[in-house]
Amino acid sequence: MSDNGSVKTFDQLSWEELMEFEAKLSEPQSLSDEDILRFNYRTILYKMDQHGYTIPLIAQDPNSGQSFLSAILTEMSGEDYLVIGKERYEISKKGRAELETMAEQYHSLVEHFDIFAHVDIDNSGFLEPGDNPKEQVLIGGQSFDRFIDLRVAVMRFKGISPFDMVFLNLLREGRIGANDNWEFDLALGKELYSEVEQIVNSAYTVKDLTALEKTNANGAIPGSDILKDVIVAGNQINQERKLAQQATPRHDTPEYAQRSNSIEVTHYREPEIFVDYRYEPGGYYVDYVDPFYVEPCWRHYHRPWHW
Repeated sequence: MSDNGSVKTFDQLSWEELMEFEAKLSEPQSLSDEDILRFNYRTILYKMDQHGYTIPLIAQDPNSGQSFLSAILTEMSGEDYLVIGKERYEISKKGRAELETMAEQYHSLVEHFDIFAHVDIDNSGFLEPGDNPKEQVLIGGQSFDRFIDLRVAVMRFKGISPFDMVFLNLLREGRIGANDNWEFDLALGKELYSEVEQIVNSAYTVKDLTALEKTNANGAIPGSDILKDVIVAGNQINQERKLAQQATPRHDTPEYAQRSNSIEVTHYREPEIFVDYRYEPGGYYVDYVDPFYVEPCWRHYHRPWHW
């Protein structure tokens, strides 16, 4: 709050207030019981929807993974995520809505946030085709990563919990819900998702960016200003790349085959999961010009910054 009681904008914060703001954004995060329950529910819904996993009402083998899920299935049906069919559990309307949210979040990550996985702070750039994402640079005789991952920092800057982002990425990479006996893993509770917490708490923070001691004509640059500029620039690059992709025919289409061989091929890659869900990123690019903008699919877990 300002002296007259009005809410300050980000640009009105003093250096001391910015440092306090950055300290809050850089504190270690801890998974809540609500997070763990949501991830368990989402894992089951994902397996049923994307992998055709069927769950009979009565498991034939009392020692099977399906039998082990009995308690959580009762909870999910009690909360209307699942309905009881004739012979098996089926995804309810509410469960479908949760899957839609998961799919929107996943595609949002691919379209709008993955660019922040490789940020070249020193050269104000992002990973380009042909770049080595693991490239090292020498600074003061020491080797450092040229590209740093700022996805967690960006999510936290926007007031979004990064846990769901990390969970979806681990799901995409087959590091959650992929074991033969994955049903038994759900009993581990927080231990099952310890990697999610570890990734979030070991990621670059806005305080780390301040510690780089960047300066301009006005003096020291706070990490929050650096991050804000990175977000705006990343959105611009995302939009330019999307427009270029739309203007370049897919290499597996007849239209492309008729073009000259001198045309540079832009390889087309489908998202690995939720390919059967529609997502239209174009309408959000204008909104993402605001570095604090939060897409609707994230707003349920949104905790906007305020002063």
